[in-house]
Amino acid sequence: MARTLPPLGAFAAPLLGACAAVELLAMSGVLPARMDLVHAVALPPFDLTFDLGTLLGRATNPVWFSVGLLLAIAGRATILAGMLGSVRRRWWFAVRFELVVLVPAFVAAELAYAGQAVLYSALFWVGALVAVASAIVFSHVPWRVAGRPPSSIRSGLSGSLRLPTVVLYLVGLGTLSAAVRNGGEISALVALPVSACITLVAARRLSLPASAPLAARAAVVVVAAAVLGLVLGATAPNAPNAARRPGELVVVAGIDTSSGHGSLFEMRPSSLGFSCSRTVYYSYAGPGRGAARGEAACPISEGARYTRADTERPLAQLVRSFRAQVDRLVAPVTVVTHSSGAWVAWAAVSGDNATPVRRILMLAPLTDPVGYARPGADGTGAVGAAGMRAVMRYARWIGFSRFDPDRPLAVELLGSPRAVTALFGRHLPPGVHTLAVPSAYDLALFETSEPFPLAQTSCPVPKSHGALPTSVAAADDANFFLSGEPAAPCDPWAGWLSAAATGFQVH
Repeated sequence: MARTLPPLGAFAAPLLGACAAVELLAMSGVLPARMDLVHAVALPPFDLTFDLGTLLGRATNPVWFSVGLLLAIAGRATILAGMLGSVRRRWWFAVRFELVVLVPAFVAAELAYAGQAVLYSALFWVGALVAVASAIVFSHVPWRVAGRPPSSIRSGLSGSLRLPTVVLYLVGLGTLSAAVRNGGEISALVALPVSACITLVAARRLSLPASAPLAARAAVVVVAAAVLGLVLGATAPNAPNAARRPGELVVVAGIDTSSGHGSLFEMRPSSLGFSCSRTVYYSYAGPGRGAARGEAACPISEGARYTRADTERPLAQLVRSFRAQVDRLVAPVTVVTHSSGAWVAWAAVSGDNATPVRRILMLAPLTDPVGYARPGADGTGAVGAAGMRAVMRYARWIGFSRFDPDRPLAVELLGSPRAVTALFGRHLPPGVHTLAVPSAYDLALFETSEPFPLAQTSCPVPKSHGALPTSVAAADDANFFLSGEPAAPCDPWAGWLSAAATGFQVH
């Protein structure tokens, strides 16, 4: 049975009232005026995902989280019921609908929080995909079909997913998120009523009859998801050899690697102009006689064999280990890092005026974690942190990762929301030049469009975090930098997907 919506004025009043309330909360500082604010007045289940993300990032214990969740469900149900024509008659339907979408909304918000907390962009993107998929499946249901939530959802799905309207809405919402990312807090306050307006337009359009069958729309969803999966998971071809360069190359892999195993080990030093005889692989375990080659492009002839657990030793230990292995080399030394390996190199070089290092090339460096509370302790984000630990335990169980967020390095740099930012704020000695080559998909984790202010930053490379070290584009940027030549102009669309996805960030 089709649903008849009230006149436009009565239909818009509940959402515009909510928009005014959120605007006041943001202006007073209760809510952060950031990219995700545009989701506060979005279609369900995006609105509930926003609420859950805020609770996961801010609730200090499960009791306050539960109270906040109940208020969020009641508040969202009241707004939805008012837009459907009657709070008294539609409220119970709206509550049951919010309970149905609660599960995907919670999964999306928790994965987004976990990705930002431990700086795993793959987790963040899975959360964003869950949010988008749930919007495609559920967002049209309240406006189109009357009845109980289960039967309404079944009837809505059997009719159409309303993909054209939902996709256009997603594009508009993503564009607003990108504009706020580049425009700052004032733009977030300006974008909020715009978000409310496009939500009203989308909801009214979703109430109209569909024009194409479910099968056609479902096929489009499957194809789009497959294409996005190929983009995010694609491997990169090896770059060609570069002209020979003076000095030695030090390779610093990131957290959760081991001797000879990790994507940076697959990078051929010759693509940067260095031979294997002039390549040193940094060991998180300290100096030694080398290790088995594993997947490394060159033999690992120096440094002790290290395991994944060694990569999470205290930063001070890793800094001493870096200097012991690097300071004996003769300048000019070039350091190439991947992921969190940049933290070790930057910390070691920034406090060493006698360092032989002259250039640091950071591939897919990471910054801006949201921070998390210690296990079992109350504190900002305690509930989100508990969920993050559950996600990481599952990741360890299935073999996806051995990363432990409660080991020393993670607690020191990821447990505090400002620690990595402060680390990259340390000035390097005179004569040391740096280049950050970010993955276009990691940008979705960062709060600002300039996350590495003291480093030269290349155009974002449209390769996944793990595929970037062996990509031709990254090697091209690196060789321009190493040669002192200007890089090629940036593709303005390279980071568009991450800019649009920043609305799913948790604060």
